[in-house]
Amino acid sequence: MNTKLNYKQIITAGAMAAGVSVILNAILYFIFRGAGVFTDALFIQPNQPLTIVPIIISSILPSLVGASVFFLFEKYMNNGFKVFSIVALVLMVLSFANPFMGIPGISVAAGIALNVMHVVVALSLLYFIKRAKQ
Repeated sequence: MNTKLNYKQIITAGAMAAGVSVILNAILYFIFRGAGVFTDALFIQPNQPLTIVPIIISSILPSLVGASVFFLFEKYMNNGFKVFSIVALVLMVLSFANPFMGIPGISVAAGIALNVMHVVVALSLLYFIKRAKQ
């Protein structure tokens, strides 16, 4: 894994991660919605219940932004993937507080379900970047 990726390879990996994240998180959304974990009483913003659209956007944007950040790590560091992996995992763990602090009245089950979706996005991005490096 000593080869450095160019921007096109990294963005392609990020786009693939975004696509997989969208599919997996959409499936998870409908599973959690069917199980009653996500209800219309779960508001992510005032008068805006959680729907599939924010799930899709929240799967695509972090993947593409993360891929762009990885490009900077890759360009300016010798061990960019290792450092990026550590930073990504730390940020993923820190993001676990977000549903509980950012969504008023969220249930523990819904918060955990959203955190599972965070894990999907982070691990998908790391997987596709590592695969591109090999």
